[in-house]
Amino acid sequence: MNRSDASRKYISRSTLSRPLPERPRQKLKVVAADFLNSLPLTIEVAEDDFFDFEYVVPSEGARRLVEEEADIALLPVAALAEIGGLEVVPGPCIGANGRVDSVVIVSEVPLDKIERLYVDSASRTSVILARIYLESIGMSNIPFVRLPATDILPLISGNDAGLLIADVAFAHSKQYKYRHDLGDAWKRLTGEPFVFAVWAAAPGVLTDEIVERLNHRFWDGLARKHQIIAEWSSQHNMSPVDVADYLDERIQYNLNRSAWNGMQEFFRVASNMGLLPDARVEFAQRSERSNESSLLLTGKVNSFGRWMPEVVPYNKSYGVDRILSRAESGRRISLHDAERLYEEANLTDLGEVAHSIRTRMNPGNRVSYIVAMNLNYTNVCNVDCSFCGFYRSHDPKRRGHDEGYTLNREEIREKMSTLSDAEGVQVLFQGGVNPNLPIEYYTRTFQWFKQEWPQIHLNCLSVDEVLGLCPDGTPEQISNVLSQLKEAGLDMLPGAGAEILVDRVRRRVSRKKSRASYWLETMRQVGKLGMHASVTMLYGMRETTRDKFAHMAKIRQLQDEVSPFKVFISWPYRKAESLKLQATDQSGATYLRMQAISRIFFDNIPHIMCSWVTQGPEIGQTALWYGADDFGSVMFEENVVSASGVTYRMDADAMEFYIRDAGFDPFRRTGEFEEWSREEHRSLQATGRPVVFEPGIVY
Repeated sequence: MNRSDASRKYISRSTLSRPLPERPRQKLKVVAADFLNSLPLTIEVAEDDFFDFEYVVPSEGARRLVEEEADIALLPVAALAEIGGLEVVPGPCIGANGRVDSVVIVSEVPLDKIERLYVDSASRTSVILARIYLESIGMSNIPFVRLPATDILPLISGNDAGLLIADVAFAHSKQYKYRHDLGDAWKRLTGEPFVFAVWAAAPGVLTDEIVERLNHRFWDGLARKHQIIAEWSSQHNMSPVDVADYLDERIQYNLNRSAWNGMQEFFRVASNMGLLPDARVEFAQRSERSNESSLLLTGKVNSFGRWMPEVVPYNKSYGVDRILSRAESGRRISLHDAERLYEEANLTDLGEVAHSIRTRMNPGNRVSYIVAMNLNYTNVCNVDCSFCGFYRSHDPKRRGHDEGYTLNREEIREKMSTLSDAEGVQVLFQGGVNPNLPIEYYTRTFQWFKQEWPQIHLNCLSVDEVLGLCPDGTPEQISNVLSQLKEAGLDMLPGAGAEILVDRVRRRVSRKKSRASYWLETMRQVGKLGMHASVTMLYGMRETTRDKFAHMAKIRQLQDEVSPFKVFISWPYRKAESLKLQATDQSGATYLRMQAISRIFFDNIPHIMCSWVTQGPEIGQTALWYGADDFGSVMFEENVVSASGVTYRMDADAMEFYIRDAGFDPFRRTGEFEEWSREEHRSLQATGRPVVFEPGIVY
């Protein structure tokens, strides 16, 4: 029911004669969701030439604000907390002082009979509110299943309930026997209104003039409420009385003291439950140099005369020591908190807190490692990443094409037998995105592996190798391909290839590679299928500090949704002589800083692996005191990192030596991070049976 563009049939009031601030040289980019309840805030902004306005879904608005593709966003309050460090426009908001009708848990059975709750995958704030409500009534164990809003309605039956939000809830919630309005539930729980969204921007964007303009566009939008009601009712076949009742009686647009208190209480409760970081929200402040009389618009009260809190909860005195202290106590930190730790925190302090958190999440003095092989079955690739010295183009016209290879069955069997003879437990079967290999190549290979070496865990392919088998790239097609691979024997998907999940960076360093949304969707389908994955970050490619932690924030949010990730690994880009892409942030201190912050930031990913393969064993040892609990893999063979000139090698005895020398107790693990048993390994190995192939075939 959302509209896709900013054009409207309404007659704009912005052309009326009145003094306005001068237009900046470049229009401010403003984004907002096109829900019914947001229209009074947005219709005039959408038509104001002062702004470059676009309607987007809420999650996209948050992404654009983080990645600096938008200057101002009508931001859900959960995103406000997760991003952190933003300023809020005083005056308008989208809230509810009781029953709201557009955030509702619906079912055909009483609440205590519900066995599963389907929730809108596009919503974060409402899902957290639902968790708070269910926790308050002793029903926190109900599993949440995230789906697109359009997929939820057909599934609400029997003991399965649905969380409906926004226009879907407004249009459909009344058809169900049981309805639990979360606006009303919040009011009864706290006595305060609930705030769903506010205008927000990075510090320095919301000048006096911009705040005034947004406030007065809001008042102009309210004056057009009758037109909004008439058009919405006509276009969506809804009763004008119901639409009017919703806008007039259900939605509160005033960010007053009570609404502020309700928002702060939401942040407090969600933070205590580990659902959100500590939120420290700041209103945009009036400039001391501004002339109040010059800012008044004819016939209107100056918006800065409206209520603002006497004490702003967040200011520069909130130091990194407090961020570290609260993180160590189990609190989630925001993206902005992570940026501050990266730029301001003492490295030793970071290490101490990261190690404390690592000890809490993985008790004991033990460090794991695994005996695995990187089996790079092909170097033929059509992605052409500028940081990769391993690949060779599939294009015969390209230089180096004649150096491309794809291993045949005999060559693969020789490598797998080497791994098996050494009691190896995992193969990382990865290569380039080879357009000459169909899905049957992979399904037959995995079936073969499971028949001949059933004791070996298949941690295979990358996201882009999977997407290379999905020409349409739809969630359904990705799920289908992954399902076939899983049925053939795939156990786990490696997270290599994530690089930095910010498209501006990806276009520069790997323009043919999947965009961030496709990478995340592939991992979302991994989680939905009950599979696991690792996840990585390759930094040092001239990305910004914000880019690094925008990457990590996307990973953490996806982990909250479907929990695919078992371990996080980061390492810096190493420039080979043949590569043009320049490297930055190469120092061991930067590596330790990044790893420590990753342990602090990822409160929902159980393991952190050090990257001795890129850093060397001594830095790997130090990393064990900076949040890592896993020393990584014994390397029989590795071709991708070594193509950049880094050639560290280590066998199992050396791994255990370095772990002990660092002050920890080593243990060998399985691919699922459980302690390895030689007896169980050999028992499973004994069930393997050789497979006969025609000589020389690829598949």
